[in-house]
Formats: sequence, structure tokens, C-alpha cells
Amino acid sequence: MVTSQTYQTSGSSQCTGLQSLDVDKADLSARSRLGRIVNTQVSSDISETRTAFGNGVGNGVGSAKASIQSSLLSKSLLENSQITHRWVDTAACRIYARVQIGAAQMKASQDKITKAKAARLIHQTFYVNTQDIAPAYRDLVAASAGQLLSKIGVTKITPTPQASSYQIKFTFAVTQLDAASALRGELRTQIAPPNGAIMWQQVTPAKGVSFRPSSNRALASKAITAAMRNLEPVLQARLLK
Repeated sequence: MVTSQTYQTSGSSQCTGLQSLDVDKADLSARSRLGRIVNTQVSSDISETRTAFGNGVGNGVGSAKASIQSSLLSKSLLENSQITHRWVDTAACRIYARVQIGAAQMKASQDKITKAKAARLIHQTFYVNTQDIAPAYRDLVAASAGQLLSKIGVTKITPTPQASSYQIKFTFAVTQLDAASALRGELRTQIAPPNGAIMWQQVTPAKGVSFRPSSNRALASKAITAAMRNLEPVLQARLLK
């Protein structure tokens, strides 16, 4: 139910015989439905753990808690919503919970999430630095890095450093070369905020192999492409924090 003042819904849980766990599950079910009602993208991985019980609070349900890994909005909803009523359908052996959040609180939660999203690294302006790479490979790394950043959702890239821009630096170095057949190296990736202090770095092994004679540049291209592919999930996870 949605009114000008509140968002309200209910959820339920099948009885298992553990009252505290059943109540927690019903509460979480209600809050998940609340997220859907307000048309938010809530992605929750809910792991319920019965950590304590029997303290006489809440009709004897105790202090069972749930470990909840979810989106920021899910957490915000959980912080601000209130369980207003619980009841049991004894015939169906189900426990129900009604949850409610005020419209003003909902707006505050949405504003909080908007602000948090804007502060994520992925939404910042980046300068891509490849200057420390050997000239023979610099353009290969720059092109591959550009494709990677675009793929993972970075949209603000400046061609020159700016006072407010972050720097993402790529350094590629060859560590072993078997002429015309294989090349090994490493790709170092560093992120620094505007003050220049390194806040994150990752070293990714790079390997390029060819079953027919190939130039060093061709082998390096294969190695760089492979390293960027392996770097993608790690870098994306960091930028989305």
C-alpha cells in the first residue's frame, strides 16, 4: 500500500519450528517487498543466522539477527523501515510481518543513495597515464586500457591531468622473451586521487604466445589483451566500491 505519507507492505515465512528464525525471515521478506514497491533495484544476498535468542524481547522471539549483504538502498530501507505488526496463520503454518516506512524517510534514503553513487570511483574523472611504458608498447596499452575502462563503465576521461581528476596509471614491462614465440610480462595498475597518493594497485601477469613466428609487438599485444581481460573484474569491483 502506498499513500502520500507511507509505503507499507507485508511478507511471510513458512514455519520451521524455530520461532526466532521464522520471524526474521518474515521481516526480511516484508522489507524485500518494500524495496520492490518503491521501484528500486534491490539485490540482496540474504544469509540468516540465529545468533541469540530467549531474551524475552518481542514476544519471546529473542535477538536473532540476519546477516544481510545487499545494495546500499536495501541497507537504507532496513535502517529506516519499521515492522508494525506480526501475525500467524496457524492453518497454513506461516508467519506474516507488516513493514512500513515514511515517505520522508524514503526520500532521505534515496537522496543518501544518490549521493553515495555519485561518490563512487567509477563516476569520477580520470586521467589515463601510460607514460612509463616503453614507446614500442605504449599505444597498445593505451588502446586496450581505453576499451577496458569503457567496458566497465568509466565515462569521464580527460586527455590531460586536472586538479580534480583521479589518475589511473598503467605500466607494462616485459620480464621474459622467447624470440618469435612467447612473451611474458606484467601489467601494473595504480589509482591515485587528486592529491597523488596511491590508493590502490594491482599487478596482473601478462603472457602472449604464438604457434608461428611473430614479432615482439604482436606477442606484446596478445599479452596486454590477456592481462586486461584478467584485470577487468578486479578493477571493476574496486571502481564500484
